[in-house]
Amino acid sequence: MVKKLDFCFFGSSNFSIYCLKEIIKKNLPSLVVTLPSKPKGRGLKLEPNVVYSFSLRNKLPVVEIKDWSNFNLNFYFGLIAGFGKIIPEDINRCFKKGILNIHPSLLPKYRGANPIRETILNGDQKSGVTIILIDSLIDHGPIVYQKEINLTQKETYLELEKKLGKLGGKIFNEIIDDYLEGKIKIQEQDHFLATYTRKISKEDGLLNINENFIVWDRKIRALNPWPGTFLKILLKNEEKIMKIFKIEKIEKIDSNLKKINKGEFFRYQNDLGIRIVDDWLLIKELQLADRKRMSSKEFLNGYKIEWLYIKND
Repeated sequence: MVKKLDFCFFGSSNFSIYCLKEIIKKNLPSLVVTLPSKPKGRGLKLEPNVVYSFSLRNKLPVVEIKDWSNFNLNFYFGLIAGFGKIIPEDINRCFKKGILNIHPSLLPKYRGANPIRETILNGDQKSGVTIILIDSLIDHGPIVYQKEINLTQKETYLELEKKLGKLGGKIFNEIIDDYLEGKIKIQEQDHFLATYTRKISKEDGLLNINENFIVWDRKIRALNPWPGTFLKILLKNEEKIMKIFKIEKIEKIDSNLKKINKGEFFRYQNDLGIRIVDDWLLIKELQLADRKRMSSKEFLNGYKIEWLYIKND
């Protein structure tokens, strides 16, 4: 049975939607709050974010928050999941039972904005979701509930985002009644064990031939779709960006492959290969600027290996 709870949901991302999809199976928020529409496309037309559109489709009351001073709050508690904006302390104090936050890491590990990317980049074997009661510091508040999961270490960012978002929504539904009734013992985080995620930039997606397969694989899985992973190349002596979406490692290295120098491209059956520091890789999916995403077989149908070089800065 679905019931309406007196709470305000704050979210603006795909992670928010995965949480919200699970939550509304049992509990409907009184209001969804999201961030303002942004200009997109060549025409810079204002487009609402994914949470606003999702809320409209599912007949959930939704508003875009532009100015906190004009925001009238009268809810029992709040819930954040991928909101992307810090809620002012005076707003937090308006909620009788505070504001909960669904965070996609095992806090105090990976506080900050990029826990999913850091989890993949660091090759973690475990991840999970933590529900905390927010305070004045980022991801610092006491733990209400935490759920750990094992990872295959093959997850992409999009896959892990969805998995943790759904998990967050499910455990919220499982614990919210006990939380509101004061039946859950809230525990302070061990702040000495806290780690923080760093800001990701476009240049973090540059793949380096002095990195091995493990580093490339983690980057590709963690940094797509944003900021993307890429090589700087020369194609017919013209500088290009080659986006890389999928690679495989060649396990059996024969004498011909051993002759290939680091940073050199080669044809391997129907695939485009490249030699990096300690490994020989197949680039299975790629994209050039202003071209569609393609397989390496499709790329080799239009371009010759002799035209292709790594650009040295």
